[in-house]
Amino acid sequence: MTKRQHFRPVYAKTRGASWRRRLSWLFILLLIAGLIWGGLQWVQQRRAAVVAGFNVRGIAVTQNDGYLDFAALENDGLKFVYLKATQGASYTDDDFSSNYSRVLGTNLGVGVSHVFSFSSSGKAQAAYFEKVVGHNIGNLPIAIQVQYYGDYTSDTVNVKRAQTQLRTMVLKLTNHYDRNCVIWSTPSVANKIVKPVIKQSPLWLNTTNTHHRDKRVIFMHYSNRAVYRQNGTSQEFSGIIFNGNNDAYQTLVSAGLN
Repeated sequence: MTKRQHFRPVYAKTRGASWRRRLSWLFILLLIAGLIWGGLQWVQQRRAAVVAGFNVRGIAVTQNDGYLDFAALENDGLKFVYLKATQGASYTDDDFSSNYSRVLGTNLGVGVSHVFSFSSSGKAQAAYFEKVVGHNIGNLPIAIQVQYYGDYTSDTVNVKRAQTQLRTMVLKLTNHYDRNCVIWSTPSVANKIVKPVIKQSPLWLNTTNTHHRDKRVIFMHYSNRAVYRQNGTSQEFSGIIFNGNNDAYQTLVSAGLN
């Protein structure tokens, strides 16, 4: 007697395969979601670690940041703000005068910054800064930002000339205003251009390696995406931290008021 064979309907096999595919895709999607979530958590923890322990925080602003409500920014925890004023020997930030006038209505510490040019003399840049800024230099050290740009790279910039002109500008502004200049750069630019000729002026570094820095480093630019609220909306800024506690910061401000 021939044994009867039992066959599963074709639709049953198809349905089983379909469920297996769905479960496989679900597993893959859950795995991807887990990786994304874990990555975001790592980024958040990393960002928090960069600023952990630094309670005196500020921002650096230019005309690109638009109209700013400095009182609202102060209420959101800011302690100080740096306003871009000039660049080279011929460029003025369009919003400098307006920003400076309005920030004086707050209790924020105020600094003024200049972007150094490799193509203009230090004497000409200092004279232009003095002409544009006048005595509106706030109560923090004058910032001079030294960075590569355009055709001026680590390989092409004339280091000796840049050092000479930077030193000239620092000396002229320091003597004219009786105020320290803080030199803002990356660690590599600081080592190559700044430190060999600027021995005493404080430093401001672009870095996320914020902890255990030498006390000569008084500011650190840690992010271009520091978020603060104004006018009911969040906005990203160049985030700055002061390398010290509130007492040290108040001492720095007091020196600028004398």
